[in-house]
Amino acid sequence: MSQLDLEALLQRVPESNAAKSARRIFFNYLEEPLEERGYFHVDRMHGSGSSVLLRSSGIFFLLTARHVLSNNISLGFQNESPFWVSVHSRPRWQSLLDFMFPRRTWNICELIELELAGVDSEDICLIELFPPFPGASPDHFIDLDAGSSCFLMEHQYFDSQVLVACGYPFRLNSFSYGDPPEGFTHTTTVHKQLVPGLLRIQESREMFLSFCISPTEITHEYLDGMSGGPILNVMPDAAETKLAGIALSGSNNICRFYPSYAIYSAIIRYQECSCQIVDPASSLPGPKSDAE
Repeated sequence: MSQLDLEALLQRVPESNAAKSARRIFFNYLEEPLEERGYFHVDRMHGSGSSVLLRSSGIFFLLTARHVLSNNISLGFQNESPFWVSVHSRPRWQSLLDFMFPRRTWNICELIELELAGVDSEDICLIELFPPFPGASPDHFIDLDAGSSCFLMEHQYFDSQVLVACGYPFRLNSFSYGDPPEGFTHTTTVHKQLVPGLLRIQESREMFLSFCISPTEITHEYLDGMSGGPILNVMPDAAETKLAGIALSGSNNICRFYPSYAIYSAIIRYQECSCQIVDPASSLPGPKSDAE
């Protein structure tokens, strides 16, 4: 494949449904406990993190890395909705109706059986969301109700395959608290970054994405905030782009990820694992909960 051919293929990736299923996670912070304030409030937004919006059995979820939550909410959940994601792939919010909110987290790592060198399956997290508000349905998401065809299957991976890491690095999505527009307390940008690389498969079954084809050195700072975002394959038709995995860590010109084919069954069977309540309004009939 020539460089021109590769560039032409890469230009199609951002327009794929798989790439548009990526969501930036917005975390919020309270200066005083909810119990003292007595009502829902957000003092400021902060942090960074990426995820994939998907639907299974009619329910919307975020697939992400568990450390994305723990790194940004180190003291635990401060209110009923400690983080939000936008309904639309291109944020155009006017009110809270344009966001989706977490209901509970499912420990699907308990159902993942594949052991891979260099990655920790316990870092995989599934977040159940409350249904979107009426008239505010998501425009792009991975639809597992249509089957597994949107996931790259095991036989579809090969060494030197072109894959793309997709997400929201903090260096392009930081918050500004100084001199905001009138009526606002702080501002931020929403900028999705796509970084192409080559899949490397070692004899030990270790898999990682090498950014050896990038003219820029891909450091941890360059990728910081893209954990939990999708890894995508590259196809001539953007509609054929699939989810190849979830990014877990990156530095020194590589990105380590967990392959999607090893996660699919766990997502479908999510009710078989333990979970934690995020919003107290969530009722949990049946499945066990670590929070109880």
